[in-house]
Amino acid sequence: MNAESLGNVQVLGSNLSNVLHAFGNFELLASRIMLDEGLGTESRQGVVQFEKDQWYPVTRWLAALGRVGREYGEFVLGQAGLAAPKNAVFPPFVTNVDSALNSLDVAYHMNHALHGVPMFSPDTGKMLEGIGHYAYVRTPGQKQGVLECDTPYPCPFDSHLIQAVAQRFESTASVVHDTTRPCRKRGGSSCTYLVKWA
Repeated sequence: MNAESLGNVQVLGSNLSNVLHAFGNFELLASRIMLDEGLGTESRQGVVQFEKDQWYPVTRWLAALGRVGREYGEFVLGQAGLAAPKNAVFPPFVTNVDSALNSLDVAYHMNHALHGVPMFSPDTGKMLEGIGHYAYVRTPGQKQGVLECDTPYPCPFDSHLIQAVAQRFESTASVVHDTTRPCRKRGGSSCTYLVKWA
């Protein structure tokens, strides 16, 4: 996925607000990056503000995350990923770790839009393409599964987002990158994560 193919894709403002708050003491620095990338508006205190129901260009958001990763490291990107699903919209049928991970792709598409139209409609079940997917498969007979991800988001952001979603329903859940598979940090088109819980 490149910036040109994502040019008409947007991300929901409530997600950007969640991630901003994850920066804690670095909130002003993260705000500066987001404002430099043309996201949100600046408050009197210098903190970026987002309208929670407004759509923002995903290319600018990805550029901001890229800068955060380069300037502050993968740990901070991971913290942002942990915060992303805090108030994300999830379908009503999500009640446990399996349904959460199975629905991650739907929730992801509900929180992104193409030309201002959400990329998943719960009313019609129609999903629009263009931002990649989260594909989860439960390992039969075990408390674990495999999740392959080919979104444009940075690997550390995605792995921690997956962890946060899993831990919403199973506090013991852990996520490990499958190092035997391709990784977007190493030029691959996707990353594969092993999700386990007790």
